Amino acid sequence: MGTGIAYADGDVLPASKINDKLETVDGSDINAGASRAQTMLFNSFNCPAPGTDWTPDENGGCTLGASKSAKKFTISTTGLKIGDIITSYKCVGDATEAAGITLDCKLITTNKADPITTTDITNGAITQVDADGNFDSEANCDDTTVVTDKQLSWLITGTTGAGDSITIMGIEAAVTRLVGAPA
Repeated sequence: MGTGIAYADGDVLPASKINDKLETVDGSDINAGASRAQTMLFNSFNCPAPGTDWTPDENGGCTLGASKSAKKFTISTTGLKIGDIITSYKCVGDATEAAGITLDCKLITTNKADPITTTDITNGAITQVDADGNFDSEANCDDTTVVTDKQLSWLITGTTGAGDSITIMGIEAAVTRLVGAPA
């Protein structure tokens, strides 16, 4: 049992005594490599944008109407931190097909450069959606670490025929986040 001064209820313990009770933790005692996997949802649509024909809908998604060809928009990776790792993702939504649809989604990097460039992430594209019904098409991309000077986003490209529509609800991404002290 510890030794020390006993204080009665209502007594104030001086700061110097409180500081004596604090324990110093050696940095080697912190598991700097610890991480945890989690699924994060992304639905920060960059629509409507002029010329895209993708429009917000009342359900919180983004919809492409009938008879549109190769129309694009992006979903940003808002909420990720430097060091996070995207290991896979699903593009989630619904398609109504009367004539013929195609939907492509890929993870891209926008690179700091002059001029700014973009790069497709290896294995970062979903299997193309081309049928009626709801979908959650998955891409098992190469592990992609969030770093400075590179902004990640998903590029969505849709084509619809007469009477068709595509609605994107968002992206569900498997993200590994470091939880220990920064290395």
